[in-house]
Amino acid sequence: MFQPTDGGYTNGYHHDAAAAGISGGHRVRRGRSRVRRCGGVGSGSNSDGGARVSQWQQQQHEDEEEREKPAPPCTDFDTAYFNSYAHVGIHEEMIKDRVRTDSYRNAIFQHQNFIAGKVVVDVGCGTGILSIFCAQAGARRVYAVDASDIAVQANEIVKANNLSDKVIVLHGRVEDVEIDEEVDVIVSEWMGYMLLYESMLGSVITARDRWLKPGGLILPSHATLYMAPVTHPDRYSESVDFWRNVYGIDMSAIMPLAKQCAFEEPSVETITVENVLTWPQVVKHVDCYTVTIQELESITARFKFESMMRSPFHGFAFWFDVEFTGPAVFLLNNGMPPSFVEPSNSNMTEGNQRKKRPNPNEALVLSTAPEDPPTHWQQTLVYFYDPLDVEQDQVIEGSLTLSQSKENARFMNIHLEYSSGGRSFVKESVMR
Repeated sequence: MFQPTDGGYTNGYHHDAAAAGISGGHRVRRGRSRVRRCGGVGSGSNSDGGARVSQWQQQQHEDEEEREKPAPPCTDFDTAYFNSYAHVGIHEEMIKDRVRTDSYRNAIFQHQNFIAGKVVVDVGCGTGILSIFCAQAGARRVYAVDASDIAVQANEIVKANNLSDKVIVLHGRVEDVEIDEEVDVIVSEWMGYMLLYESMLGSVITARDRWLKPGGLILPSHATLYMAPVTHPDRYSESVDFWRNVYGIDMSAIMPLAKQCAFEEPSVETITVENVLTWPQVVKHVDCYTVTIQELESITARFKFESMMRSPFHGFAFWFDVEFTGPAVFLLNNGMPPSFVEPSNSNMTEGNQRKKRPNPNEALVLSTAPEDPPTHWQQTLVYFYDPLDVEQDQVIEGSLTLSQSKENARFMNIHLEYSSGGRSFVKESVMR
C-alpha cells in the first residue's frame, strides 16, 4: 500500500500520477515458487561477596524460562506453508542451485572437526541432503527435522543410503518434536527471499535455545542483508512503456494499471552490477548465536547513498550473504561470552564490504550479490511506479523498516521513506 503523508511526501509516484489512486500490498513475483519450510517461534560477576549473578548466568536463566514456555500453536498459515514444501519441485530447485548446495557441503566438511563424532540437528531438513552431508562428515547422530510431508521421502532417502543408524528423521515442528539430548551442531538452510522472508530463522533460534550446547556450532553462523538504489530502464520499458504504442494503437490509458501490476509487489529477479547506482549498505547483520525472535519482529535501518552516475532511479535492490564460521560462544574467565561487533549502516565500499565480518580471512561466504554467481534467491527489487532522475553524487537518504505481518508472521511488511533532490516519498508493500 502506498500512503501519502504530511510534509510533502508522495505515495511512491514521482509526479501527479498519484491521482490514479493505485494502492495495494506487494506479492512476490515467483517465476519459480519458493515458499520456505518449517518452523516458527520457537549484571556483572560476583565480587566482594555480593550475591549478584553474572549477566551471562542471568541470560542463561532467561533462556531456560523461554524453553519452558509452551510451543506456539500451529496456525492454518503454518499448515499451508508446510504443505507447500511437500512438493518435490521446490527441493529440486534448491538442490540444483550449485552455489547454495556446494557452499553448504563445503562448510560442513570445512568444519568436520566440530562435526565428527558429534550430534547434529538439521532444522528444516527437506530431502535430508544436508543431514547426509553431516553423516558423511562423521557425525555420530543427526536429527533431521521437518514439518512438511517431504520428511517421509527424506526417511526413505536415508534408508536407501544405509544411514538409518546415524540419521533420525523427525516429522514435526521444531517446537513440538523431542530430542532427548543436547546437540553440538545446528545446520539449517533457513534463508528466504530478502533473507528474512518466511521467518524460518525463528525455527533455528528455537532449536538453538532448546538443544544447542554452550560453545556449539551453528551453520551458517552469521547473515547480512544489504540494500542499494538501482536503475533498470529495460524492466520499466518492458512493463510500462510497451503500452504507449501497441500495433500502432495508443494504449497508454492502461499504463497506471500496468504500473500497479508490475511494481505494486516486490519482484524476485536477477540484476547485474550495472543496475546498481551506489555501493550497498547494511540493513541488518544477524549473529545466529545471539539473535532473538523478538529482535526479528521489526527491523529499522537508516540509509544515505550518493549516486555514482546520472541515471533514472527505479527503486531499491536487496540481497544477502551468509557466513559459515566456528562457534561464537566460548565462555571467558569472567563467565561472559565474547561480544561481536555489528556492521554499521555507514556507506560501504568494495574494499571494506566483507571486512566488516568476523574472521574474514577464514570465513566461507555464500553470497547472493549481483556481482557473484547467480543463485535461486536472485535479488529482491522494490520498484517505484515512476522513476526519479538523479545526478552523479546526488544524495538518496531515508529509512527502511521490515516487520512481520500481523496477518501472517511469515509475510514481511516493507516500509520505505526516502528523499532525494528536495523531494520526499513513502512506499509500503507486503512480501507474501
